[in-house]
Amino acid sequence: MKHMKLLPVLTAFVVMLAAQLACQTLIPSTRAVSTPSPNLNEAASTQPNPALPSTASSSPSDDEIRAGIQHSLDLYAQAYNENKPELLTQVVDQENKPFRRIVNSRFDEYQNSSDAGQIQHGFNLLDIEKREFGYVIAHFEMDGYHVEANWPFRMLAGSWVLTEPTVEQVGEPVTSETEHFIFTTYPWADDVNPKIREMMETARNNVENVLGKVPDEKANVKIMPIYSLSPYNPMGAIALYNREQGATKNLIDVYTPHSYAFSFYDPALGWEGTLQATLTHEYTHMTHARSFNSAGRLSDWMSEGLAEYVSGAEERNADACYAFRSGTFIPIVDLTETVYKQDLMHMYTLERDFGLSYSFATSLVYFTVENYGGLDGFWKLAGALDQTSDFTEAVPEALGISYEEYNQTWQDWLTKQC
Repeated sequence: MKHMKLLPVLTAFVVMLAAQLACQTLIPSTRAVSTPSPNLNEAASTQPNPALPSTASSSPSDDEIRAGIQHSLDLYAQAYNENKPELLTQVVDQENKPFRRIVNSRFDEYQNSSDAGQIQHGFNLLDIEKREFGYVIAHFEMDGYHVEANWPFRMLAGSWVLTEPTVEQVGEPVTSETEHFIFTTYPWADDVNPKIREMMETARNNVENVLGKVPDEKANVKIMPIYSLSPYNPMGAIALYNREQGATKNLIDVYTPHSYAFSFYDPALGWEGTLQATLTHEYTHMTHARSFNSAGRLSDWMSEGLAEYVSGAEERNADACYAFRSGTFIPIVDLTETVYKQDLMHMYTLERDFGLSYSFATSLVYFTVENYGGLDGFWKLAGALDQTSDFTEAVPEALGISYEEYNQTWQDWLTKQC
């Protein structure tokens, strides 16, 4: 089973990054975008592409690069605002099939979520960094929201397109080993690899401090600068844990902060703060599996909610509260369906709002810990679920109250979190 920390899909973004979904929730500013976006289709048809150099030089100037990338970011935003996937073909590298697939998947996930149409996308280019093989890392912010990102672009057929380096270009994998981890890294990301290795040690300490124990086994951590290195990974994740993948055990995949897969981060925390919480989340999954025998394994919310709780994602309670108050709710147990249940017990098969489900799952763990004896109460409930295989029976077995009372008390508690 793969566990992932998703992109934090914001709460008017409530959840476009999320849990995504191994992820950190970013809360946007309530300040609305003050000016409407221009009609970029019209602009594109009547104005020359600013990506094209204005001189005969084969190498564009920094100003020309900036103008070309900003133009592509504008079209990318328009695609999201107007639900026009055809615009993505103009600004996304169509030659890189795995990359094209992750971009399209995230677009579809957003358009099918409750956030679609609620967010006005607009991006402001802040800086550029030239890299090998003609790539440029664009550092930009989302207008009206406190989030930033670092995405790679390259010139293709006269336009700057969103892309990522090839598997060959990121270099041969390098393996190193410490007391607690086996790392696989790639030369392309040598500017951040040492920091991420250090952050994994911090994540292990964070988990041990909260849960009281961690596994003796070493985690196999793969620090990936591009999605194409594992092209069948979930496309909404910025990191994920696999208990077993072939002959490899305890695998944690982590995307680097200058990749599209990493997505957005809170500039107040920096990519380091955002990723630190994510790594703690993923190492919690490994600890839950190896040191606690995946207690509560029949409930998706217990696994993901616990990982968010240990990583300190208390702000997700407010996300769930705002969603609940606005009429978007994911129940603990879906009593209306017998097969395709849309509930927190089955987060991984939700048809929509998967990112938002992390917030509801997190709130359930905080609620249980706060009201039913701390983490001991949570583990007691998880153990009862393993014994009964029915959450509505596990609640009275573990907590001495009916499921209906537990469910209603949680919802009452939830409304007070925002």
